[in-house]
Amino acid sequence: MLCAVLTALVGSARAADLGEFSSAQGPEGFQPGSIWAGSYAGFEAGLSQSGTEAEAGSAKTDFDRTDAAFGAFAGYNWEVSRFVLGVEAGGAYLGGQGKGTLSGVGAIKGGSQWTASLRGRAGVPIGNFMPYLSAGLAATEYTFEANGRKKSEVQFGPMLGAGLEVAAHDKWRVRADYALTGVLGEDKENFNGTTIKRSAGNHRLMLGISRAF
Repeated sequence: MLCAVLTALVGSARAADLGEFSSAQGPEGFQPGSIWAGSYAGFEAGLSQSGTEAEAGSAKTDFDRTDAAFGAFAGYNWEVSRFVLGVEAGGAYLGGQGKGTLSGVGAIKGGSQWTASLRGRAGVPIGNFMPYLSAGLAATEYTFEANGRKKSEVQFGPMLGAGLEVAAHDKWRVRADYALTGVLGEDKENFNGTTIKRSAGNHRLMLGISRAF
């Protein structure tokens, strides 16, 4: 699916008026190499899948939920030799809770509704295209419900990702971004007489548009 999205981005960039770009010159009014440096902010939308693994005694189950996701992001890039290094902060709505069944407990629910993150990015600009990798830390709200008790908490975990960004025209950019967010360790708690150990994670594919400043 990611390949199809990236192909669509490449096609849209070529269809736009990219006569302003060349290997030696950026968009009109920009010097070579200045396309990516500086601050930017934008919005994104796509698909999010939150997964939950729960265990009570010898019983174990896992389930997930896929939802539409929406978010905003902002960051700053520096050019270092042939690379673009940057830092980016963002927040996103991830969807609702998934439903599962745990033996001896019955119906359970779990999922993440929102996340906020701070990550670093490292990209290699190729003309007006820039593939990149990212890594950072995310704070994700996680809710779990079992035996008539519901608990919500914010969990911290690593965030890893990759994507492709395209300088489509002047200061506007479009991108496809994949991110995987996990939690640091497992959580164990008593839900009305039953101790349940659980862990969660989220991965999402987002299409974004941003403006450089």
